[in-house]
Amino acid sequence: MQIKIAGDSHGSQMIGFIEEVPAGLNLEIEKINENLKRRQSGYARGNRMKLEKDEVQIISGLWKGVTTGAPLVLSIQNKAQNPIKDERYVPRPGHGDYSGWNKYRLQDLNIYTERNSARWTSVLTAIGSIAKQFLENFEIQTISFVRSIGRVEIKDELFDEVQNNFDLYIQKRNESEVQCPFEDESKKMIEEIRSNALMKATTLGGSIKTFATNVKPGLGSYTDVFNKVDSKIGKYFMSIPSVKGVFIGHQDVSLTGTEYQDPFILIDNKISRSKNYAGGIEGGITNGENIVVTTYFKPISTLAKPLDSVNLKTKESEKAPYIRSDSVIIPAATVITECTLAIILMEEIIDGFGNDNIDLMKERYFKKYANDFNIEG
Repeated sequence: MQIKIAGDSHGSQMIGFIEEVPAGLNLEIEKINENLKRRQSGYARGNRMKLEKDEVQIISGLWKGVTTGAPLVLSIQNKAQNPIKDERYVPRPGHGDYSGWNKYRLQDLNIYTERNSARWTSVLTAIGSIAKQFLENFEIQTISFVRSIGRVEIKDELFDEVQNNFDLYIQKRNESEVQCPFEDESKKMIEEIRSNALMKATTLGGSIKTFATNVKPGLGSYTDVFNKVDSKIGKYFMSIPSVKGVFIGHQDVSLTGTEYQDPFILIDNKISRSKNYAGGIEGGITNGENIVVTTYFKPISTLAKPLDSVNLKTKESEKAPYIRSDSVIIPAATVITECTLAIILMEEIIDGFGNDNIDLMKERYFKKYANDFNIEG
């Protein structure tokens, strides 16, 4: 499966391209648009979200709502214009301005804003929304929750409770302005944003827990070490703007091997585990438990009270410019991480079961897993 994303942040549109999506997949455009709306919502989002109302157009590979097997080409229109009209020579610390200038040597730093902007994640979300609908055919779901914002953090043990009742906690998450499924922690996160971001004219980072449920064992491969499932999680998740770290499974690596590894058990003559510290992946291949990914985001680089910088043209000290931005993107990023994980799992199923027709794929998939891993008495 091949994915390409193109377009400038303030150009006419963002474009996405997906190859090898099977024929016969029913796509609901409204479900894609609902996820695009989630990406634009959340407490402390910036002014651009008031300008854009993202809706996807699928301009190739879809016939009367059904995929044809041809490449899918997606378009999302841009409405917002770049608020900086003059050429800009002062880089923002933490952004891609200075590194891009050193690489490409085009003088106007506005150029690097276009590609380094998180605007392209609108297309990533749309592609991931297609992947989520694909995974519904295989009874797989990807779900994300805010784990931390600033200094407010949810203990990982609480997410064991979440995994026992996803439907309840998805509802609670959707009722939260910060996409956190715990009411008390949601209030603390909102206060953290108010007091330590909005009132101080700065930004906050945080982390997100992402799960994939009902994933069968055996997806992925170790034949190419750079294409293992966990290798792909690292690659895809680290491409998301502001992501600085990704962890799969239980995060307390101070435990001994005896404490950390997941013992095998039998439940109704089926192989299972007594816990899931591996996060659903062993040896680069899914092991049948929920996939669990924690993603860490740094604070956004553009600050209302800018830091010191240097004018690359005059070589004089100046303050970095303020360009329209968010204060916190963690709540909005929940849909991005769950869409990203969905893309990876769609790719693994297509690689393992073909891409001709969705019904033929389902037949092969469910036949493989119909009797696998039963222990005969």
